[in-house]
Formats: sequence, C-alpha cells, structure tokens
Amino acid sequence: MNKDNIKIIGRRQISREEALFFNLSEVEGLYDTFDKDFSIWSDFDSWKNIGAQQWIFSRAIDVYGGKKIDIKCECCESIYLTKSDLKITPNQKCYGVKSAYMIQKVLEEIILAKVRREHDGIYSA
Repeated sequence: MNKDNIKIIGRRQISREEALFFNLSEVEGLYDTFDKDFSIWSDFDSWKNIGAQQWIFSRAIDVYGGKKIDIKCECCESIYLTKSDLKITPNQKCYGVKSAYMIQKVLEEIILAKVRREHDGIYSA
C-alpha cells in the first residue's frame, strides 16, 4: 500500500488527478460525530450515525483496494501532512485529520481480519 493513498486537502488546495475526491462537508452527520469527545468518536463501533460510519468504511475499502483518496476539509485553508505526520490528539480540531485517522484505523482492522482469515483465526507475529 502506498503511503500517499490518503491525502487531506484544505479549502484552497486542489485534488490529485489520479485520486478519488471527497468533500467532508457533503457527508451528512460526520462533523457532528467528530464534534463529540475523542473517547466517543474514536470508538468507531459505537457510532450512532450509520451513514457517516458507512462512508468511513467505504473509504477504507477504497484504500484497501489500492485507490488514492483526497479528503477535502472545509476547516483549513491548506494542509501539508504526510501519513507519518498524522498524529491524533484529543484536542484535534481538523475534520480531515480526524477522518483520515478513522479511515486508517478501519483499514488496519480490515487488514488484520484478512490475516486472521488466512490463518484460520490464528494470529502470527
């Protein structure tokens, strides 16, 4: 998987030609979910907004399938983050960073589930 599969872009930035483009303001209820306390929104399985949850899961599937995605947040003018820069703190304000964090978290669960299936439910390190 390419480290640049998920890119967050601000209001004044343009999407990459080869990437699927998503504007977070168009995902109903996503901002409301991320406005909750970190301990609530970081627990993906407890999300009450099924539409936002499905959107995050679909983006994780896109990345798992090798697609590049650009996520446009409306809260920042410009964002210049690499995957290694993506650090979540409980006071994180950027919806793009929060979305990328959750997509990455779900992606890791998808990968782990695949490994588990391939090894008859036994994890190997």
